[in-house]
Amino acid sequence: MGFWIFMLCFTVLIPLIMIIFGKVFSKTAPKNINYLFGYRTNRSMKSQETWNFAHKVIGKIWWIWGIVILIVSVVVLILFVGADNDTIGNASCIIIFAQLIFLFITIFFVERKLKKNFDDDGNPLN
Repeated sequence: MGFWIFMLCFTVLIPLIMIIFGKVFSKTAPKNINYLFGYRTNRSMKSQETWNFAHKVIGKIWWIWGIVILIVSVVVLILFVGADNDTIGNASCIIIFAQLIFLFITIFFVERKLKKNFDDDGNPLN
């Protein structure tokens, strides 16, 4: 049971990070455009408006997806309570890999919204 709890801690790490940063970014973006912290893509860093917009969008997505992924991950891992350590480890790795896929898919949603709302120089289209 100890190894299962250990793997549970690692399995919930990505969704918890998504939830925490989702909540933070949906309310406020890092004040200055920077290369160290925040949602950093060429398009999001074009202007302060694109920077703020991208963080608001990624924040909402991560908040919702983080909660869903957290619940699904825990439920799936519960199915492996009592299994041998190899099975628990393999299941956790598969869950974490799936979480990473969802984490990176969010980039495409944000970039599409940025492209829909801003020109290539970072100016609003409306």
